[in-house]
Amino acid sequence: MGALRLLVTGATGYVGAAVVREALARGHAVRVLSRDGRSGGRVRVVTGDLLDADTLARAVDGIDAVIHCASPLVADDRQMTRITVTGTARLFRAAAAAGVGRLVLAGSMGVYAGRPEARIDETSPVEPRPEARDVYTRAKIAQEAVAREHRGGTGLWVLRLGAVWGAGRLAHGHVARLGPVRVTGPGELPILQRAHAGEALVRAAETAPDGAEVLNVLDADRPTRAAWDAATGRTGPALSWRLLDAAAGLPLPGKPGLLRRPALRARLAPMTYDTARAEARLGWRGGTPFAEAMAEALE
Repeated sequence: MGALRLLVTGATGYVGAAVVREALARGHAVRVLSRDGRSGGRVRVVTGDLLDADTLARAVDGIDAVIHCASPLVADDRQMTRITVTGTARLFRAAAAAGVGRLVLAGSMGVYAGRPEARIDETSPVEPRPEARDVYTRAKIAQEAVAREHRGGTGLWVLRLGAVWGAGRLAHGHVARLGPVRVTGPGELPILQRAHAGEALVRAAETAPDGAEVLNVLDADRPTRAAWDAATGRTGPALSWRLLDAAAGLPLPGKPGLLRRPALRARLAPMTYDTARAEARLGWRGGTPFAEAMAEALE
């Protein structure tokens, strides 16, 4: 494939920066949308807000594909909805109107319902009770819906990324503590190395989807919680997630988020994951071994 003209949103974020690096390494021309105009020398910067129509028209003009990574990690429902949901709708409408050929959304594996012992693939049910989940997950579920609604006839990839990790980011929602106590249990951690995320998103921009397609994107070598704890030096008394699951079923007033069963099971229930579709459709496999990647992250 020849060089593409790519627009990347969220380019200064943890995932977006990896996308920009990968896109440049693969010979593509990169344009980024930035509120403050900050970026590196090899990219063109469009300064403005994701919600501003004139900014979006300038950002998508002449673009072959959009890789949409902008989504803040904030606790405020209104701010999350404004940027993640409304911003996505406006961006994709502008892209469709400009004749952009392809849309790529950096989604989240967190949208799936937590089902103990389940094997999760792209046909698995999305959380039926988003109100019982955290602000970020609610917004990502709604974001997928508006992406489909406002894409027009433009091809759309929704890449449901695992918890992205690497140097500078070793905390994520699939390992938990209650004070000094570690929550443990079997099953795979649905994680994704930062470089793997960047590669998968750029490969999606290079590949024509069949209408609107969903792909699960995770590291091939997925550790257990015990392996993660050992690698990161997490110590302390261990508590089985099943004890928390039992507590979550009790009619207790004022339960914290981790003791709401939908949230607890999505984060900590033992599950396994299928990424065969991403491998087949994108020719991609996040194959760096966990131990090797963790050693690099800890350097």
